Amino acid sequence: MARTRSTKRAPSPLAELKALLLQKRAELVAKLREEREGRIEATAQREKIEGTPFGDRPALSPDDEMGIAVADRRAGMLAQIDLALKKMDEGSYGRCEVCEEDIAPARLRAHPFAVRCTRCQELWERDQARGGDGIGLRARAVPEETV
Repeated sequence: MARTRSTKRAPSPLAELKALLLQKRAELVAKLREEREGRIEATAQREKIEGTPFGDRPALSPDDEMGIAVADRRAGMLAQIDLALKKMDEGSYGRCEVCEEDIAPARLRAHPFAVRCTRCQELWERDQARGGDGIGLRARAVPEETV
């Protein structure tokens, strides 16, 4: 019996990352939609129970505030994923926005919507911890001979 070789090729690393990003995007959209619908129902139920004297809306509970914070974080992640997908379409995915060097494949596998290489990300985080605005990051990240 003769063996036939499969003509299927393993997906490229970029295709795998794109599939991962699309999957994560779909999950985030579903969670955001579910949370929004849950908040709408909870608010309507609370208004029904508490009433809204003088047209005031009931104050947010700590759970509501936490839910909004989580939703904001998820919406931010969704924006990062959309940016990564746009960069893939443009051909600029995987390039650091600061020093313009390639971002290590291991970093992209761990964090597929990374926009900075590890070195520039560390500089950015240090700058943020000091309360900086990131403006001076490019000057520190790019070696002097290339500026």
